[in-house]
Amino acid sequence: MAATHLDLGLRCIKYLLCAVNSLFVLTGAMIVSVGTTIYAVYDDFSHFLDSSYFSPATLLIVVGALIFIIALCGCYGALKESTCIVLVFAASLSVVLLLEFSAAVASYALQDNIISLLDERINYTMHAYKTNSEARIAVDFLQSRLHCCGYNGPSDWSGILSEDKIEVPPSCCDNWYSLRANVGELGSNECLQFYQGGCYHSLVLLVNRSSLYLIAGAMMIGIIQVAGIMFAFTLGQAIRRQKTERERRRWQLRESLLSDYQPLGKNDPFSAFPVVYMTNDANFKDAAAVN
Repeated sequence: MAATHLDLGLRCIKYLLCAVNSLFVLTGAMIVSVGTTIYAVYDDFSHFLDSSYFSPATLLIVVGALIFIIALCGCYGALKESTCIVLVFAASLSVVLLLEFSAAVASYALQDNIISLLDERINYTMHAYKTNSEARIAVDFLQSRLHCCGYNGPSDWSGILSEDKIEVPPSCCDNWYSLRANVGELGSNECLQFYQGGCYHSLVLLVNRSSLYLIAGAMMIGIIQVAGIMFAFTLGQAIRRQKTERERRRWQLRESLLSDYQPLGKNDPFSAFPVVYMTNDANFKDAAAVN
């Protein structure tokens, strides 16, 4: 019999494993989406962040892609009841679980260095605003995107753009008012209100929130993976046990057939009758003519 016949409990495990793997396919796509989103957020503020902050998001993208591929292989192995494929699936899922745990730990560990890093990067970029176009673009994007101004507030721009007064970049403005000289003519814009919050706290909050989403995503998929690994190992051992039992029964059947076989000998009732050898008719006629 080609297929291994599992009992009802093992069949439930098999189909439940297929259901868990189907969920893995969806969660793999979701975790890739989370990783790419966090990577895009970090990339927007890459001027203020170190390249090490991109590592957990990149690792999460790789893990999501691996989960997607491994889940498909696990579904195939469960349906085919292949011991090798199911056990390889469980082992691969264990390795991916360690990678997810590494991504979560790395994301949590990087939060300790965010204070000193942003303190240095934001202040340096603000002082280079007037002379460096790249720094100007980065600061304007930071302030307009996070609705903030300066490091702790607008007063941090004192002495940077103007020596005699506090002058802030246009990206600090929260409310613009358009002034027109005459009807139908474009006039100048005047800022009525600036952002009062500093960019440091806003950027720290953004990085910490992104790290929290990354850790939560890794832990969520990790819990599902632990259940998948347990079911995979249980199914693999059950299939192996059933195959061993089948081979044992085949061996017992073959041995019983060989032990019950008795060769024909003197005790055979048919051995008392004489043995008659038959010849063909042509040879018989030739022998009669000679005689």
